[in-house]
Amino acid sequence: MLQDNPLLAQLKQQLHTQAPRAEGIVKAHEKGYGFLETDNKKSYFIPANKMKNVMDGDKVSGIVIENGDKTAFEPETLLEPSLNTFLGQITFANKALEIIPQNMSKMTIKCKTSPSVTQQLKAGDWVKAKITSHALENKQGFSAEITQFVTEDNTPDYLWLMALAKYDLAATPLADIQWQLTEHPVLTRFDLTQQPFFTIDGASTEDMDDALSISQDAQGNYHLLIAIADPSAYIAENSDIDALAYQRAFSTYLPSFTVPMLPVSLANERCSLKADEKRPAIVCHVTIEQDGNIIYDTAEFHLAWIISKAKLTYDNVSDFIANNHALSTDVTGIAEQLVLLSQLAKVRTNWRYQHALLFKDNSEYRFVFDNNRQVTDIIKETKLSAHKMVEEAMVIANQVLTYRLTHQLGFGIFNVHSGFDPKYLDSAIKLLSENQIENFDKERLSSLAGYKDLRRLTEKNERLDYRLRRFQAPADFAIEPYPHFGLGFEAYATWTSPIRKYGDLLNHRLLKALMAHESHAKPNPDILSIMNERRKAGRLAERELNNKLYCQFLKNKVGQTFAAQIIDLNRGGAKVRLTDIGAVAFLPATLIHPVRGELILSPENGHIKIKDEVAYQLLDFIDVTINEVKVENTSVIVKIAAAE
Repeated sequence: MLQDNPLLAQLKQQLHTQAPRAEGIVKAHEKGYGFLETDNKKSYFIPANKMKNVMDGDKVSGIVIENGDKTAFEPETLLEPSLNTFLGQITFANKALEIIPQNMSKMTIKCKTSPSVTQQLKAGDWVKAKITSHALENKQGFSAEITQFVTEDNTPDYLWLMALAKYDLAATPLADIQWQLTEHPVLTRFDLTQQPFFTIDGASTEDMDDALSISQDAQGNYHLLIAIADPSAYIAENSDIDALAYQRAFSTYLPSFTVPMLPVSLANERCSLKADEKRPAIVCHVTIEQDGNIIYDTAEFHLAWIISKAKLTYDNVSDFIANNHALSTDVTGIAEQLVLLSQLAKVRTNWRYQHALLFKDNSEYRFVFDNNRQVTDIIKETKLSAHKMVEEAMVIANQVLTYRLTHQLGFGIFNVHSGFDPKYLDSAIKLLSENQIENFDKERLSSLAGYKDLRRLTEKNERLDYRLRRFQAPADFAIEPYPHFGLGFEAYATWTSPIRKYGDLLNHRLLKALMAHESHAKPNPDILSIMNERRKAGRLAERELNNKLYCQFLKNKVGQTFAAQIIDLNRGGAKVRLTDIGAVAFLPATLIHPVRGELILSPENGHIKIKDEVAYQLLDFIDVTINEVKVENTSVIVKIAAAE
């Protein structure tokens, strides 16, 4: 009778209406409960039984329930789902198909299989699914449809396949076809097979897309020949293969796992500039003066046949240049060419330091695997002299192309970087002022010249330079030439990786049109968003996989101490990078100092104070001990290492 009492129902409704409300983002905990994180930094506990109606990352609103000293949150309305598609693992309940979302082991979702999935699914299989009904909207729980079989559980490559599937990246190469080289009807392909070209790449590289040859005249000018593989001779514009490469936009490189943009027989065979093999190429012949200045007006492009005389590796060339070690080839004249290329790299590095901006040399980390794809070691690799030699040659080649596209065509595929994000200019100026740098206003910071002045001014203040980089805009692509602030160039287009980058392949076609004095339509602007999306997806997949591999490597190293560098601060603690292996770990405030009231984390100032004294700063090097490795949500927790 009480259940049907209209007065009681009205009272319940009134109490519900008057209850405090909140909205925010759901953060799931591995033990089944969760928290609501609000914009004003408040956090509300969500009991496990209420978490069944939401997913990690959902934006929701609901009521705040006060119960004595405890405050809880009950989700009521879905404002924005965290995802429409997700990875999960198959399970069965009374023969009914269900899926457990990745990193949410306490949740199961009823599901059906799309007709497009022909694989016979079994318990433990990893699949991709899309949400067809959300629990907060239908009040009857979640439901999903399986759209893709990804991999069986714990197969050697399952981590790789899951990372690719999550970000909609292809996991297999394009199908091979019968290739037919089609020459341009106007342009002649010259025979340069006697020219002493050579390649410098990693020892395991198969898709070699550049070869070099260099000489020096009596006046000391360098004559550089850059041969770039010519896949546009095989791939017709608007062909089926071209359309598929257009959608991939890039080759995908994950640790010990490559998915090429082009079919393997083209990328690794017919177009790859392998030693002792005749290959079609586009060759740029450019003269560089002794001071590093490029002579643009005399630079020439030709279609050519070439034969690389030697495949050299970065390690071998660097050892030869630095320590006079023996080269892996005895081909006459290669050693002398490498000495010249090393000289040119130094000249050009100095030129770019004076007139543009240099790349920041960052260490890279290479995973070593056993036969079961388990990480056995992580090797820190620094940029070698041979890397810089090839890098400078590629920058020269790209600058010459940029000059042609800019002055003779007015469009192409350009790499652009606009410096500081306009919405962060005030923050950048404030930070500069705090560091006694007052002569930079918005107009100057927004100009290429001003940006270069600032970078040169702050290059020796590593902490300031690092903090300023966080106010920068991301790199982008454009059809028209715009400045690339990061390189310090008025414009920058690339053509040196047509096997791996669709934008470079497009620039090859534009270059051929210029060489033949033909007109060519502007590239479709849609390619810009595809390239941005695919580049971002590739980076996210690589980061996610790396984090899983780091957890795999560190899970049995709890208690071990590593050298680290503080790379970020927030109110809850600090992010650190383990400098010998590259893993990023979290150092919670509670493991920095035991008395929370004596600890102040100041992200805006880039430091941590203990008892009002600066104890740690951004970019400080510290020793940390592995405290916990959470494999399920790929997080590594560290603590300050105890003093010996």
